[in-house]
Amino acid sequence: MDAVIVCIGDELLSGDIADLNSTWLAKNLTELGTLVKRIEVIPDDIAVIVQALKDIEADKVIVTGGLGPTHDDVTRVAVASAFNRRLIRDPEAVKVVEASAARHNRKPLPQSYNMADIPDNVVVIPNPVGAAPGFIVDGRVYAFPGVPSEMKAMFELVKDHFHGPKLMVDWIITEKPESAIVADLNEAVKRFPRVIFGSYPSDVVRIKMKSYDGGELQAAKEWLSKRVL
Repeated sequence: MDAVIVCIGDELLSGDIADLNSTWLAKNLTELGTLVKRIEVIPDDIAVIVQALKDIEADKVIVTGGLGPTHDDVTRVAVASAFNRRLIRDPEAVKVVEASAARHNRKPLPQSYNMADIPDNVVVIPNPVGAAPGFIVDGRVYAFPGVPSEMKAMFELVKDHFHGPKLMVDWIITEKPESAIVADLNEAVKRFPRVIFGSYPSDVVRIKMKSYDGGELQAAKEWLSKRVL
């Protein structure tokens, strides 16, 4: 199973807010056995969001951001447009909005109900810590709020949807400069096609190896270690 993460928000592109969601999601998806193919950060622009969703080829798509009640929260509209859905006031989404207000001993403001206007024929994801409902389109596209605490709590409710064969990971750490291991690393890539290699230089060079085949991974580590250590 593979996935693409799409983080939406002008504030991310301007650097006003750091993108914490994609790093957390990538780590957790990987641990669950879902391979993250790509991470995209795009603006609060309906046309851009629609095109991005139409272009993505992946088993799962996780979208964060743009589900609030303000004018720039356009993700709901964009997702509806991308999948030719009507935008409706969903009864289950209304419950999420009202439950959030009840946790604070108040009634929702009229504008808060804007968050319950979501594409039709979706599965609502409850929000245990916030007011914005999430939703799932066709069992493939998962929309979450951009607030990290809300996204994390909501992801816990659906994480079983992302279980798959897990990549096994191993490392080699060498004090040789990266330029000195290029030839051996390139040869390893050819010899062990079922292993994905990555080289991460700093004060030392950390070589990451990952594979679904444990035997191939061990063989690759043994072969490369003899040459770069």
